[in-house]
Amino acid sequence: MVTFETVMEIKILHKQGMSSRAIARELGISRNTVKRYLQAKSEPPKYT
Repeated sequence: MVTFETVMEIKILHKQGMSSRAIARELGISRNTVKRYLQAKSEPPKYT
């Protein structure tokens, strides 16, 4: 399970121009996971 903070980091790195592959390598997660969260229409639920 990817945390909310990780999802936000994915989005920030992507806005800075980093590729999906580079983001995946940096965070130690799958490229498919990065792509899924970049293509998501809404923010993931926040667990408290």
